[in-house]
Amino acid sequence: MTDHQLTSEPPHRNTATRRGYLRKVGAAVMAAAVAHRFRFRSMGSPRPAPAAGKSVQLHIYIETKTGQGKALEELYRSDYVPAIRVQPGFLGSRLLRHYDSAERYEIDITFKSEAQRAAWAQSAEHQKAWPKVEALSSKVSAQGFDVLAEMVKS
Repeated sequence: MTDHQLTSEPPHRNTATRRGYLRKVGAAVMAAAVAHRFRFRSMGSPRPAPAAGKSVQLHIYIETKTGQGKALEELYRSDYVPAIRVQPGFLGSRLLRHYDSAERYEIDITFKSEAQRAAWAQSAEHQKAWPKVEALSSKVSAQGFDVLAEMVKS
């Protein structure tokens, strides 16, 4: 490295030299960020615990079979909500439909803790309601979240 590459001041001789300097600095910053991220992932560090007093959410992404969207909407109201509503730790649920599709839905559920959400998944009510949702679906996937902050307009 030359002396001007070791200082915090970029060289000002010409545009080509400045661009080269900026590329090297950018590459060094990116390499440091990747190394930092990889180091923590490779150490196998456990998932951080959610903040005290917060909740967990599961977002369930559903693609219904052709023409089954309205049936899913009715099933959610008639079977799914009554089944989940009685579960310990249950805080809320919502059914969303994508703007541009009559077949792409999302069910979001919120529980006080992951243990309570997992208990719902093993409950007799879930074992009765969930197969009905699956019967209307061509594809289902899910992603869990720790709720760290929430704002609800009152």
